[in-house]
Amino acid sequence: MIRSMLALIGLIIPWYYLSPYLSAPVIYLAGHAMDWTFPWVSGFERHETVGTLITSLNIWGTQGNRLVLAYLTPEVDYRTFGYGLVLFWALMIASHPTGLWKKMALGTLIIVPSQVFSMCFHWLRKSVLIRGTETHIQADISRWMLEVIAYFDQLGVLVLTPLVPALIWLLLDRDFVNKLWIEMVTVGKGSRTRTTEPDGQ
Repeated sequence: MIRSMLALIGLIIPWYYLSPYLSAPVIYLAGHAMDWTFPWVSGFERHETVGTLITSLNIWGTQGNRLVLAYLTPEVDYRTFGYGLVLFWALMIASHPTGLWKKMALGTLIIVPSQVFSMCFHWLRKSVLIRGTETHIQADISRWMLEVIAYFDQLGVLVLTPLVPALIWLLLDRDFVNKLWIEMVTVGKGSRTRTTEPDGQ
């Protein structure tokens, strides 16, 4: 645990500066997924770690002292949920499995779909939930679907972000898990043996 915490602290800074490159495939895949799925999405853009969804949803906004009609373009920053990758790197470095660098590279790829999931539902929340009826009626999304979007948005950011890195680490470092399990079983058997020994023997 101490090694993983130190690794996490040491890796967060390089991850921050690498995140513009790490975010590129996530934003690309999430943007195309949204474009293929929803007719009101007309494209996406990437600026550093921020993905901007271009939509045909009309919203009212202010420009100077005037009220103008504009298209909604919600933005999502990859760093909001992308830090899960640092958790995975820290766990791998702390347990130091055989073929460390290959497994770290493989895990970095495996974690991408969960990040795409998080970005898509974060975009959806900002598109049809935050603006209320102004946009979800235009997007033709029913009320029960709004509940689903809210649920999966929270699931992606709050649950999948810390959970998926740990699951990938457990999958790729089975030797460490097996050793830990054997130690736990051995300690458990030893404690039970001591408690069943009669006094004075």
